[in-house]
Amino acid sequence: MTFEDDGLRIRAIFSLPATWWRRSRFRAELRADLRDKPEFLRDIGIGVYEAQAEVARYFWEALIVERR
Repeated sequence: MTFEDDGLRIRAIFSLPATWWRRSRFRAELRADLRDKPEFLRDIGIGVYEAQAEVARYFWEALIVERR
């Protein structure tokens, strides 16, 4: 293992909370869209069942659905 590998790992560890925060915000916005304007989701290509499955996931789980 080289010093560069350690630096990459350290950056990944420090960027993890930001990634989790972005996922959490995306799912919160998706939850609000499901509640307030489900027709908007269809317009951007996300099905209601896909959105429901996505908002049920934990913040540390990778995104399955993304806005197109």
